[in-house]
Amino acid sequence: MYLNVLITKPLNNTFTYICKEKTNIKEGDVVLVPFGKKNEEIGIVYEIFKSRPKNLSKVKLRTINHVYKNLKLSKKIIDFIEWISNYTLAPRGMVLKLFLVNKKIIKINKIDKKHLINFKKIELNSNQKSAFKIIKKFLTTEFKPIVLEGVTGSGKTEVYFEAIENILNLKKQILILLPEISLTPQFEKRFLDRFGFLPEVWHSKITDKKRNQTWNVCINGNPSVVIGTRSSLFLPFKSIGLIVVDEEHDMSFKQEDNIRYHARDLAIVKAKIERIPIILSSATPSLETINNINQKNYTHLYLPEQYSGIDLPSIELIDLNKEKLESNKWVSKKIINTVFECIKKGEQALLFLNRRGYSPLTICSKCGYRYQCNHCSSWLVLHKQKNRLLCHHCGSIYDNLEHCFKCNEKDSLKLIGPGIERLEEEIKNYFPKNKIQVMSSDNANTTNKLKKIIDN
Repeated sequence: MYLNVLITKPLNNTFTYICKEKTNIKEGDVVLVPFGKKNEEIGIVYEIFKSRPKNLSKVKLRTINHVYKNLKLSKKIIDFIEWISNYTLAPRGMVLKLFLVNKKIIKINKIDKKHLINFKKIELNSNQKSAFKIIKKFLTTEFKPIVLEGVTGSGKTEVYFEAIENILNLKKQILILLPEISLTPQFEKRFLDRFGFLPEVWHSKITDKKRNQTWNVCINGNPSVVIGTRSSLFLPFKSIGLIVVDEEHDMSFKQEDNIRYHARDLAIVKAKIERIPIILSSATPSLETINNINQKNYTHLYLPEQYSGIDLPSIELIDLNKEKLESNKWVSKKIINTVFECIKKGEQALLFLNRRGYSPLTICSKCGYRYQCNHCSSWLVLHKQKNRLLCHHCGSIYDNLEHCFKCNEKDSLKLIGPGIERLEEEIKNYFPKNKIQVMSSDNANTTNKLKKIIDN
């Protein structure tokens, strides 16, 4: 028996191997094959031939090393790999690598997760009931993209939780795509409160053991719910019944290096190949999604009111041209007073600033030189806690802060503008007795650190 095997290398072509006749092997099976002089590579069986291909009559063929028992990518997943390769112009082997964890896949015995049927029912309001009634029509019948739009706090999550409950009762698998790792801890808790069990979690920070376990749960077809970032789209689901893309408008779903793709768009393609419904949830749908709604490609559902029935919070713009701030102060009195009132009520406040570090621009007070990166000319950002200048464009780090890079003047740094570290410094002066926590990719770069910040 002869096999064409696609391996996890940046190659588009397959390689032919010999397989022992008694081996029970099928297309899509995961195998380990010799490759090169001493290497082994993991791959999948792409084609099977009973007789040697004529064009390889004089070529010495090698025998496959190992067939992973019960590990098989379905025909639909292989079709998905082909589609991604054709669309992104990435070699098929490179796309396959997204679906296989590594060549040291830890085989875990079939995990039969029996979730207790103790779902906590939430009473939906009339808008939510109307939306779910329409969603329910498509849950077991066909591919259907559904846009679930609703104002913040309208209860979109509870609507698609109802859909998830229906699919779980059918013993199917569900994928919920989230744009950021930072959203997973809160979502896990909310999911646990609603369903009574924790979902599988998939993102770049989970352990290898957890990664292999979740991969095996998916390929074995165990009824399960996976919440994950964009890479969870490439898990080898055997019996997927529903995909949900939460915050579908978020740009974090876009992969910018290696194989470039948009996870939301690929999720729609996967749903079409699998012939299952997909729910795109957002308070502010993307322009692409709005266009698809207008073209009647997507079913559009809208929740116009908050679940609580309370009016949406007011938004006020503060013109800093009309308020004279003190030197090296960045926060208006209006904001400080509002935060004071908030804390008096025992509530919490979030101040958002889209600038990491202490100051986004550093100038030499002697010669006026603007500190910039030697590699890409971007302005360097001072990170005071690390006592470094960082380039947020290419990642270069500069440690010598004692002298000007240009005129060599000592202690001449002049800091222009605020980053979140500088904002924290100012806020601590106003609220010295309150807990103040900074959250950014600098200090919330692991799941444990993130949970600690949220707990605090």
